[in-house]
Amino acid sequence: MKLFIREYKGYVFIYYIGLMITLFYCNMMKFINFSETLYLLLFNTFIISCFMIYKYLNSKKIYDFFGKKINTLDESFVDIGRSDLGKNISLILENQYELYISSLEEQRKKHDEHLTFINHWIHQMKTPLSVINLQLQDYEGEEIATEIMQEVDKLDKGLNMAMYFARLDEFEKDFVIEQVNLYDEIMEIVNEEKRLFIKNKIIPKVNLDKDIEVYTDKKWIKFVIKQIIINGVKYSKDYGKYMAIAYEEGEEYISLDIIDEGVGICKKDIKRVFDLFFTGENGRKYGESTGMGLYIAKTVCDNLGHNIEIKSEEKKGTKVSILFKK
Repeated sequence: MKLFIREYKGYVFIYYIGLMITLFYCNMMKFINFSETLYLLLFNTFIISCFMIYKYLNSKKIYDFFGKKINTLDESFVDIGRSDLGKNISLILENQYELYISSLEEQRKKHDEHLTFINHWIHQMKTPLSVINLQLQDYEGEEIATEIMQEVDKLDKGLNMAMYFARLDEFEKDFVIEQVNLYDEIMEIVNEEKRLFIKNKIIPKVNLDKDIEVYTDKKWIKFVIKQIIINGVKYSKDYGKYMAIAYEEGEEYISLDIIDEGVGICKKDIKRVFDLFFTGENGRKYGESTGMGLYIAKTVCDNLGHNIEIKSEEKKGTKVSILFKK
C-alpha cells in the first residue's frame, strides 16, 4: 500500500492542480457558479478515487511482491496478478530464473571438471612420491636421505591438504557415518607421524580407553585429528617436551583433547584461527603455515555434527577439543 501511494501521489497531485485551475478559470469567466464548482470537485474526487481503488486492486499482488523480502529463489515464482504489468513482470522473472539456472549448470560443470582434474593430478603426484620413499629406504640412516624424506613428507601432506580442500564442496557425497575406535585411530596417526615427533623432540602421551568409540566418518576425522597433532608438534618445538592426547566423557558429548606445551596463540588471533588462509602471528613468525588446515578441520567437524574448540595461552600451550555427540 505504501509503495502504491508513493508511486501515484504525484499523479493525484497534478490531477487536482489541473482541476483547481480549470474550476477557478470557469468561475472567473462566470461559466459555472460556486455550487456547481463544488459539485464538479466532489464528482471528480469520486471518479479519481474509484480509478485509484481499481488500479490498486488490479496491481495489489505486484506491490505486495515488491514490498516483501525474498529469502529463497523459489519465492520469486508467485502469482502477481492478471494485469499486463503483472504478466510481463512474471515473464521477466521466469526468463531471469532460466538464465540463472543455465549459468549455474555451466559453472557447476566447470567446477566438477576442475575438481576431477585436481583429484587426478594429486593422485598422479602421489605415485612418484611413493616411488621416491621406497628408493630412499635403501639409504635409510644417511643424513641426506633423512632430509629428502622430510621434504617428501611435506609434499605428501601438502597434496593431502589440497585434495581434502577440493573435496569439501562435495562433502555430502564422500562421507560414511560409522562407529570409529578413537584409540586405534590416534595410535595409527602417532605411528605415521613418528618421524615428525622425533624431529621436533616431542613425546606423545596417549591417555585413551582402548574401547572408546564415537560415531563419525573414519577418513575425514583422521585428517582432522592428524592436522591438529601436526600443528601442535610444529609449534611445540623448543618450547615443550610432551603432547597429551586424552578424552573426557560427559552426559551428551565425548571430548577428544589434544594438548601441547608449545608457543600458544595470542589473544587477538584466537578468534580467527578457523578463518580460511589466516596464518596469524605464529604463522608469519615460524613459516610453513597455509592457513588452510584448521579451516578444513572446522568445516569437516561442522559437516559431521561435531564441535571443535580451542583454548590457548601464549608460551604455555594450546588445547584443541573435538566434541562428539553420543
